[in-house]
Amino acid sequence: MKNYRCYLFLTILYLLGSCDKETLCPTCENYSDGFVIGFNPCTANFMTGESSGYVISVPERKDTVVAYNFPTDIYEFPLAYFESYVYNPFFPDSAKYDFPIKIKYRFVTENEKTPILCRGDILSYGVFFNNQNEIKILSITK
Repeated sequence: MKNYRCYLFLTILYLLGSCDKETLCPTCENYSDGFVIGFNPCTANFMTGESSGYVISVPERKDTVVAYNFPTDIYEFPLAYFESYVYNPFFPDSAKYDFPIKIKYRFVTENEKTPILCRGDILSYGVFFNNQNEIKILSITK
């Protein structure tokens, strides 16, 4: 009987301690307001002004995240924003609020993380290589 209580107590502690790690969708209940503020220079095509990875600022969550499943039909970003991609993957400060979105997302699991290969001459920013910042977009609107 003593062992049973001990196992029960340990199981409860384990379950309580693992809840935060298992929460895959911190914003599923509501959309969050955000802004597209840049792109991953390692996945950018400066000739077409497209990227597979976009940087999204989510002010209400005080978060900056990267999404590699950003839909291509939401915005057409000016080609000029991609010209200096090697040194600056962020849109100009004057365009900070030009691309608003409403987004539902979740952080990716370990198995879903996007491997990034990057040329050595591209200035790297932590937001792209910190795997904690990558999200999967569940729903998005302008």
